[in-house]
Amino acid sequence: MELDIYSYLDYRTFCRDFYLGQKNADSHFSFRSFAKKASIASSYLKHVIDGKRNLSSEMSIKFGHGMGLSSKEIDYFENLVRFTQASSLEEKDLYFERLRKKRAKSLKSLDLAEAVRLLSHWYVVAIKELVVNLNTVDVKLLQRVLRKKLPENLIEKTIEELRDFGWLNLIEGRWHSSASQVQFPDEVRSYVVRSFHGQMLELAIEALEDDISDREYGAAVFTFPASEFPKLKEKIKELQRDLIGYVQDLSANSKESSRDTKSQRVYHFGVQCFSLQKEMGHEKKDDNHA
Repeated sequence: MELDIYSYLDYRTFCRDFYLGQKNADSHFSFRSFAKKASIASSYLKHVIDGKRNLSSEMSIKFGHGMGLSSKEIDYFENLVRFTQASSLEEKDLYFERLRKKRAKSLKSLDLAEAVRLLSHWYVVAIKELVVNLNTVDVKLLQRVLRKKLPENLIEKTIEELRDFGWLNLIEGRWHSSASQVQFPDEVRSYVVRSFHGQMLELAIEALEDDISDREYGAAVFTFPASEFPKLKEKIKELQRDLIGYVQDLSANSKESSRDTKSQRVYHFGVQCFSLQKEMGHEKKDDNHA
């Protein structure tokens, strides 16, 4: 399984998960084989994982190359090391802000083929998140907790497809998702993406009946220059990136403590912003004036 380094806020935890993942995939993988690839001492990785050694900037880069990280990932890893090892609150704040910006930029967009697979139905994403959250592929349990009841064979088939596509992986007895931080295609041009949003809006209408403590809805109606709408769209995207960063922070912190799955829930967040006004001269004519 390919780890998502941008979901981590502690480099030692990432090093540990990297080692366990490699060992699970290849029984011949060892601290020695990693050391050879990274050009470091054979016991260095183990000492880092155990908290007995720190990493310098130079060693951070060597570790990154040894792990097969991209240049952007190595840059994130180096800042992650500095954040973890920072001794003052000022340093922590400085590197934390750098990490947040890099994480926001790291989100990779789905291509159309992947979008078709992941966005085909609302429950595909929901099942993926529930498997990770509850750490189970128990079809009966998943059927019971899903907002809408689905046939058991459909849930089972969806899980198989998610595994086949590499979006669900079982490592050391725990389910992980390698598609936890992706962006859908920016503009909704395809039927599949439009259909996904349509399904979510239908669920949002149903959720209006939920207890107010379990949901949050808001709206604003305002007059705004049409020429400035592209800037408004960018503001909405910025809001989404901030929200993602906030969720990532909570997720990364949860890696450092035991995960209380009973308190975890899968949520959907949507932003809708569209004109309530027709273009002048394009009003729909009634049958008497056709």
